[in-house]
Amino acid sequence: MTVDVWADMLCPWCYLGEQRLDTAIASSPHAANIDLRVHSFQLDPDAPTTTVPTLEYLAGKYGASQEQARTMEENMARQAAAEGLPYVVDRPAGNTLDLLRLVHLGAEHEVAWKYLQAMQAEVFGGNADAFEHTTLVRLGERLGIPGEQIREVLAGDRYADRVRADQDQAVRLGARGVPFTVLGGRLGIPGAVSVEQYTNAINQAWEQIND
Repeated sequence: MTVDVWADMLCPWCYLGEQRLDTAIASSPHAANIDLRVHSFQLDPDAPTTTVPTLEYLAGKYGASQEQARTMEENMARQAAAEGLPYVVDRPAGNTLDLLRLVHLGAEHEVAWKYLQAMQAEVFGGNADAFEHTTLVRLGERLGIPGEQIREVLAGDRYADRVRADQDQAVRLGARGVPFTVLGGRLGIPGAVSVEQYTNAINQAWEQIND
């Protein structure tokens, strides 16, 4: 059974949702027969290409004060902590196109999901250099992707068309944001849900496609 997930590195709910989905899949009796596929969805193509403080970015994007943005982020940090995930409120934010293009390179090496999560861990873990090419190369090399290939992608616009195509596909399927998950090609889950809800959805989709 396929499980398709659309995500972006700036999305905290993607970060939490992926962890919950991983837990649900790992505990499923069907785990060995689940093909997890990751797709790119750039939430903010107009995000700055140079990094800015997240609270400043959020305040500008949503017309809120930085104090309001901090309150929202501290709530997310508490939820991330409950999942055992690091989450730094005062972290950098930036444009994710390069990172999403690298997810597609990761797919060619069958490590797209791990590469996505490794990049998210740097972003939400508060690494000031999370968006730097040196960081992206280091993370990819740890997963077995040749550094030369990563640098080649970062030097051009390779996979940019695939990022757009992924997003267009999600919109056609009814997505208005991420995370967006489709199980068995038929059961859609907008947003991040609980481990129990992911588990129930996996079981439901499995029964539907094997009925």
